[in-house]
Amino acid sequence: MSEFTSLSGYGFDHRGAFLRLDHHENNAIQREHFYLVNQSFTLKKELGRYCTGQFDLKTLEDDVCPNAAELLSPKANVCFDCFDFIGFNPAFYHLEQHQISPQQRAYNQTNHVVYLAYFAPGLVKVGISSEARKEHRWKEQGARWVAHIYTVENAYEARHIEEKISSKLKLPEVILGKKKRDLLTVQLHENEVKSEFFELMNQIDGLFEHKVNRERIFDMEAFYNPDRVPLATTIIDVSEHSEGKISGKCIGLYGDLVVFENKGQQFMCSLKKLISYKVSFSEEEEKVDFEPQQISLF
Repeated sequence: MSEFTSLSGYGFDHRGAFLRLDHHENNAIQREHFYLVNQSFTLKKELGRYCTGQFDLKTLEDDVCPNAAELLSPKANVCFDCFDFIGFNPAFYHLEQHQISPQQRAYNQTNHVVYLAYFAPGLVKVGISSEARKEHRWKEQGARWVAHIYTVENAYEARHIEEKISSKLKLPEVILGKKKRDLLTVQLHENEVKSEFFELMNQIDGLFEHKVNRERIFDMEAFYNPDRVPLATTIIDVSEHSEGKISGKCIGLYGDLVVFENKGQQFMCSLKKLISYKVSFSEEEEKVDFEPQQISLF
């Protein structure tokens, strides 16, 4: 088998935001983290999709697919063996215990948190995560501010609180990527964010016996855009128009949304439609042609 690379994901660690690149050779994979911020890059989607690998619910660590499996279904990013290894179903609360994997049953019994994720004025969602994985969860969805309002003993208690808050306060549990992208350039001000959080917290306090925690409010911007580069109102969203190719110098990564500059023009692109695909990748910036009025690079 010839050598090639696939994009298996993105993430954040103590060094910053990165692309997760899987280098395939002879049915084996070497995984690389390419750290994005202030780096030039070109990423182009090619034909072929490959399993993005395993995730261990006990250790919370990811690993490559041991089979280096090619994906034939357009609906999944992992092969059956890796899906079975992971054993996670986000809709666990609709399932009987015997329908839940042993690894998720154990995971569900660990401490979980309930949080409010803030993306723009009036755009706040309620969510849950395991205590151990909370910061990763906040970053992977690109929450710009977060209020960690409860810590509870298990996933079921967290889900009960989440569902009640969503129902009573009409807060979404999911926000579409398009809406996040449309509002990414809106400048946020700490006092206004906290005021909106506190108003929601006052309403939540009326729903439960235990009051919410008002002290755990976090500005997440530094994780995504550590140099605080201002995002221009003229930024071009090429998520639906990039023909699978993006190139430039990275400004930051907001969840799955990579923000970059090419010849003085800012762009943003969701990585979700590139994940699992075979890609060509280089650490060089290529010249691009674009028509701003058409929101297109090529």
